[in-house]
Amino acid sequence: MARILGLVVALQVAASASAWACDGQVGNVIFEDTFTDDSGGWDLAPPVVTVKPPALLLALDSKHTSYATQDLTFHATDGDYCMEVVLPKPATPDNSMSAGIEFWASDYNNLMLLQMSSNGGVFLDSRTAGNWQTIFTATAGAAFKADPGAVNALRLISKNGKLTISLNGTQIKVIRAQVPQGNLRFGIYGQFDKTPDASPPIEVRSFKVTAGQ
Repeated sequence: MARILGLVVALQVAASASAWACDGQVGNVIFEDTFTDDSGGWDLAPPVVTVKPPALLLALDSKHTSYATQDLTFHATDGDYCMEVVLPKPATPDNSMSAGIEFWASDYNNLMLLQMSSNGGVFLDSRTAGNWQTIFTATAGAAFKADPGAVNALRLISKNGKLTISLNGTQIKVIRAQVPQGNLRFGIYGQFDKTPDASPPIEVRSFKVTAGQ
């Protein structure tokens, strides 16, 4: 009986940890998708970007070493963005993969990108007229969940020209940034950091944007 109760408690803790990953987002919900179907408005591109409940999958390969999908029917600027994602363990030991949140995007060539890597790195980049610029790199340390199948929650709060970035509830960086003009989109990005291999797809389990405080 004790072992059964212990198993129940363990399952409850695991379920709660998943539920808490993006807990605390405040304000009116602008957009929310748990990928129970493909009605979320994403710019899908099978077989690279597909929705297979309960996840949006980014299946990268040698032809598509990086790929992005933006939502075509919702827009946001200041707000609280959170994405729950499973980064697969790369098939090649010295390889790594990244997944991220695109925001303040006027199109695929002009945007901001917050990423986390399977090696525990966190990065903020900008793209202007197709040209990339790295704004900062950081190490998440113990905040990154490296176990196979672990769900990591990458979160960005944009408010009054300031970006607050966190991973699994641990603040990584606060940085000031200028919000561009226009009707801005958000999206999901994935890439091989090194050489493409036979890694499973990146699994995005949820994506939510609220108006924030």
